[in-house]
Amino acid sequence: MINFFQRNMALVLAPIMTAVAITLYNLTCLLLRHHHALLHDLHRATGALILLVVFYGIIRYMQSLPDEES
Repeated sequence: MINFFQRNMALVLAPIMTAVAITLYNLTCLLLRHHHALLHDLHRATGALILLVVFYGIIRYMQSLPDEES
């Protein structure tokens, strides 16, 4: 029974994720149409997320470097 769920999980998750994505897109379009200042805040939030990913990548790269033996 568990194998059945594991094999067919993609068939269940794909339509759910599609519906969520469409709903979020429509809500975002409605918000941006009625609240123009939200677009500016959305750009700031996107920039902050990009910086977070870049800094996280740099830190993980530095952690993966071999330790220097003095």
